[in-house]
Amino acid sequence: MAGAKAPTTGPSLGPTQVYLILYNSLCSLGWAYVLTLAIPSFVRSTSASLSSGLCLGPSLRAAAETVYAATPFTAGFSDEGQPTLAHVLTIVQCAAMLEIVHAALGLVRSPLFVTTMQVGSRIVALHMVVNSVEAQTQWGAALMIFSWALVEVPRYLFYLTAIVTGDATKKTPYPLFWLRYSLFAVLYPTGISGELSVFFSASKDDAFLSLLGENYKTIMYCYAMAFPVIYAPGALPMILNMVSNRKSAFKKRFAKPPPPPRGLVWPVTEVKNGEEIRSSTPVAKDILALQLERWMPS
Repeated sequence: MAGAKAPTTGPSLGPTQVYLILYNSLCSLGWAYVLTLAIPSFVRSTSASLSSGLCLGPSLRAAAETVYAATPFTAGFSDEGQPTLAHVLTIVQCAAMLEIVHAALGLVRSPLFVTTMQVGSRIVALHMVVNSVEAQTQWGAALMIFSWALVEVPRYLFYLTAIVTGDATKKTPYPLFWLRYSLFAVLYPTGISGELSVFFSASKDDAFLSLLGENYKTIMYCYAMAFPVIYAPGALPMILNMVSNRKSAFKKRFAKPPPPPRGLVWPVTEVKNGEEIRSSTPVAKDILALQLERWMPS
């Protein structure tokens, strides 16, 4: 039994894994499309402003104010105006609500409360930016969009490779692993700043406040301003939680492998999360079956 090898076959992919592979693939493509429109549109707008004699600071601000309205045409890819960044952003961010369902059903190991809070806050920010021109045309919308997309593309690709390889800690490509557990240090604060700017801008937009009618402006104002109050105490714990996750993930990734077993050991019966499982149960069943065959031949 000594020196028994672990099975070399890849992880078995059931219906749940196939579904999650498809989900993560589509989401990563959606966010990649958002970046594909946002970055060239921002660069082209900045260049045009600089060429017209505007200084760098005002040029960047003016370019940021047009990111939400980016199209394939503004990005310089084609003369087509569809699909717009705003349209794809709405679809791919709303698709994130399925992550709450995944956590509730146990399809993934994400904590349900944290997932609900993170996705819910984004949906609220999305609702405000979609319905408020004031929120769309200010620098914070671009900061929010860039921060979301730059976090989500590597995150979904990380989940995708983790499912395919069967090990999120050691078998995912290191650059992807590093991005997953490092980008938050910059992009979480910038994303939160962008979302706050959207909340404040929407709260000053008469068109947004009148969504439910003139008589409900106060309710809409309280709705818009409630989230900055929630963000104040909630942002730091969320960032610190990611710091803890990063420390734990890197510790597991670079942990020294256990020493090889010595002497008489049970054979490897399965591999779970990259760890060899040695159980006596299958061997004991085989021994018992052989004994029964000897004493009770058919």
